[in-house]
Amino acid sequence: MYGFVLILTIAVLGGLLALLGDRVGMRMGKKKLTLFGLRPKYTSMVITVLTGLAISGLTLVLMAVVSDDVRTALFHMKQIRRELTVLKIEYQETQEKLGEVLAEQEKTEELLVATEAYYREAAATLERTRKELHENKEELAYNQKRLHALEEVIQGLEETKVGLEVEKERLHKEVQVLAAEASTLRDNLEITKTGRLIFLSGDILAARVVEGGKEPEEVIAEVFHPMLAAGNKIALERGARLRGKEEYSLKVKDDLSVLAKEIAGLEGPAVLRLVVDHNTVLFEPLYTSFQVFPDQRIFCQGEIIAEDRIEPDLEEEEILDRILRLLLVVRKKALDKGMISEGQYIGEVASLQEAPELIKKIREGGQMVTVQLVAVEDVWRTRGPLKVEIKLEEEIPHVAGDYGR
Repeated sequence: MYGFVLILTIAVLGGLLALLGDRVGMRMGKKKLTLFGLRPKYTSMVITVLTGLAISGLTLVLMAVVSDDVRTALFHMKQIRRELTVLKIEYQETQEKLGEVLAEQEKTEELLVATEAYYREAAATLERTRKELHENKEELAYNQKRLHALEEVIQGLEETKVGLEVEKERLHKEVQVLAAEASTLRDNLEITKTGRLIFLSGDILAARVVEGGKEPEEVIAEVFHPMLAAGNKIALERGARLRGKEEYSLKVKDDLSVLAKEIAGLEGPAVLRLVVDHNTVLFEPLYTSFQVFPDQRIFCQGEIIAEDRIEPDLEEEEILDRILRLLLVVRKKALDKGMISEGQYIGEVASLQEAPELIKKIREGGQMVTVQLVAVEDVWRTRGPLKVEIKLEEEIPHVAGDYGR
């Protein structure tokens, strides 16, 4: 709209100037006026030319005043051309960069296509891995079940092994005991060939509890002499004799003064025994020695002192005999550990009034049981008597099942 108004304005002004120039030329022609000494004809032509120049100049001036573009085209054309050249160069560079960018875009698109293909392959691999993981989890669960079942079997076998080892140890100890008894019997047999055996090695002639704090002379007078007198009495009654001394039969290998100092220096109670050193026959001297056992706990409350596995199909007499042998084992263990005793007897060990009921339970149970002799309370060397209770432990057989899939 602005351009249309401008063109219309220029056309109107140009027309007015042309009309004005024509009028001036005609008037000058009619009046025969001259300009610059020219003929009227030529003066009219000059006026016409000047009018045209005025029209052109006015048009340019008006265009320059009104339009920035015209001013720029008239006065800044060289600069515009230079800028146009620079812009063409920049355009060319931009086109080259665009080509590079397009090439890079093409490469990126190719990489994207490859990446998408790799992603699809990775997704497929992930799905396969998930399936394999699920299958492996199922197999792992199955193997864990089998492992648990095998552990139960192994535990049963371990328990059986422990039972067999205990039985082996018990039988080994019995063999040792029987071997020792056999050796003793052989020795006794050799002795009995020449004379009557009245004492065995290890027999206890006398025992008592002693405490420190006394003078050695008091220990000899108040402890050793009474024990030696008691032991001598037993030896004489059984037929031991010391040549030249009809009323005395003992030979003591200990240095009583040294032993008395040891006992006098005790910080607590102890068991003192007078024991036979070796087998003795009739009319022979009895060789003896003293043994000192400082007080200490030898069995804890609830401790299994002796045990034996007994079958239910044994006769009542055999079962009772096995229980009595266990009591003898308890007594022997207590003696071996230095417990106070009179002779070889240890007070009341266990009540046998319950034996018939125990035998009945064993026979009616129908399966192997372990008979255990358990300490009723803590047992100390200097405190008697030893008391135990009899317990029955049933053996539960282990049954292996089918652990296959």
